[in-house]
Amino acid sequence: MSKARSVTGRSREPSRAHSSKPPPSEAGEDNSRERIHLSALKLFSRYGYDGVSLQMIADDVGLHKSSLFHHYTGKLELMREAVLAVIAELLELLDPLLGQEEPTIETLYEGMMRLVDYFSEQPDSARLLVTIMTAPNGSDVAKLAADERSVGFYLKLSRWLERARRLGVVRSTSIRQAIPNAIGLVLFYPAVASDLRDLVGPDAFSPRARQVRRDEVMRLLKAMFAP
Repeated sequence: MSKARSVTGRSREPSRAHSSKPPPSEAGEDNSRERIHLSALKLFSRYGYDGVSLQMIADDVGLHKSSLFHHYTGKLELMREAVLAVIAELLELLDPLLGQEEPTIETLYEGMMRLVDYFSEQPDSARLLVTIMTAPNGSDVAKLAADERSVGFYLKLSRWLERARRLGVVRSTSIRQAIPNAIGLVLFYPAVASDLRDLVGPDAFSPRARQVRRDEVMRLLKAMFAP
C-alpha cells in the first residue's frame, strides 16, 4: 500500500497559471501549516487535549507562540483541523470501495485491510481518534466527533452495511453494534501498541507484525459478517 497523503489531506493547487509551484511566501506558509498540523497530531495523540499547550506545539515546530495565532484562533481549532484531516484521509481510502453501487463482502474486507495498513503507518492518527471518541460527553473535544465530516465517515460505512445486509452480502446483524466493533478492530491496537511493549513486543509495527494483524482482523471480520 502506498503511503498515506500528508496530514493536511489536501493537494496544493498552483497559485499562478505559468508555474506549478507557489511563490516563495506561499510555499513557506504551506510548509508552516503542515509542520504545525504534524506537530499537533503527534502531541494531541500522545498527551491529550488538556496535556498540550500552544507553547508546546510552537516549541516542537520551532516557531514563536504568537506565530500560531497567525494561523489559528486557538488550541481547539488546531485540534479540530488535525482531526478532520485524519477523517478526510480515511474517507479518501474508503470512498472507492464504499461508493460502489453493488456491495460485496470482499469490498468490506478490502476496506478494512486498508484501514489496518493506514493505522499501522499512522498510529498517531489512531490515538487521536481514540482521544475524541472517548472524551467526556459535552466536552469541546467530544464535539469534534460530532462534526458533520466526522459523522459523514460513520454514515458512509453505515449505509454501505445496510445495503449489504438487505442484499444478503453480510449476515443479518445490528448495524449500530457492528460499526463500533469493526472500527475497534482496526483502531485500538495501533492506538495502544506503543504503550504496551511488554505485551505486544518491540516490533508492533514491523511488516511481520502487520501481516499477523491483517490475518487476525480478517478472521474476526469473517466471524462477524460472513453470511
